[in-house]
Amino acid sequence: MMDEYVKVVRYGGLRVDPRLVLVLAALFFLGGIAGYFLTGDFLYFVLGLVLADAVAAVPYLMGRKRIDEVEENLADALRQISAVLRSGATFEVAVREIAVSDYGQLSREFSRMLKEMEGGKSFIAAFESMALRVNSPFLEKVATILSDAIRTGGRVADVLDELSEDVRKMYQIRKERVARTTMQFMFLAVSAAVLGPFLLGVSVGIAKFMVSTGAELVKSGTLSLEEFQEKVNNIAAAEEILTLFVIIESLLSGFMAAQMREGRITMGFVYAPVFLLLAYISFVGGINTVLSLTGG
Repeated sequence: MMDEYVKVVRYGGLRVDPRLVLVLAALFFLGGIAGYFLTGDFLYFVLGLVLADAVAAVPYLMGRKRIDEVEENLADALRQISAVLRSGATFEVAVREIAVSDYGQLSREFSRMLKEMEGGKSFIAAFESMALRVNSPFLEKVATILSDAIRTGGRVADVLDELSEDVRKMYQIRKERVARTTMQFMFLAVSAAVLGPFLLGVSVGIAKFMVSTGAELVKSGTLSLEEFQEKVNNIAAAEEILTLFVIIESLLSGFMAAQMREGRITMGFVYAPVFLLLAYISFVGGINTVLSLTGG
């Protein structure tokens, strides 16, 4: 997971070492922990964790965006290379055609590939270099099959056509997965990051309201001060445990949602902080809603 993160962040164009980004994220996280132990307020821990995840996730998202752009246009590019080769042109001409086409990040990669070929690299060596650089399973598969086809003297144009169809189907399957899991994703997001934490907050709010009414019982002598203080401590401990539960549950749900929707557990670093922030706001909102309605 660490190697993939470093490769994706580097491909995103970040000019600093990705490990420094993780160090900065760790400092935010440690700051949140320190804030919690100094004040006893989970808000500092949540903010530290959300900021740490955001610092680590934004560069990763930038890299993933570039990779997705490459994969989105790969099928069309392979089809175009096949057509150029069928016309009798060389690999270098085919690569130049892709480099000047409107394929976004993929065209920029082919421009770099063209420079490598002009510097003496073979087509397949330059293509394999691009596949390693982009860190895309689609490109790696294409590079492996193309390499075998060229070395065995196969009909490269036919192989490219077949690869184009395979890549297109793989990309469509990935997009269909996102579309088909939308309802499940929304259910998980609402239940784990909004409704569940809000209901837990409501239960804590009711308990706090009952404690406030217990103060009247102490004044009337119905309840001893020691018993009242014990109930206050128990509710405070329960609130702390439930807050910790909301934090852990929302983070795990974020990673589950990422695996379900994207098919990549690493995207959990993007989903988890959003789930955590929503869950904590809902939990605190549930407590404050009850207290405001009851005047507690």
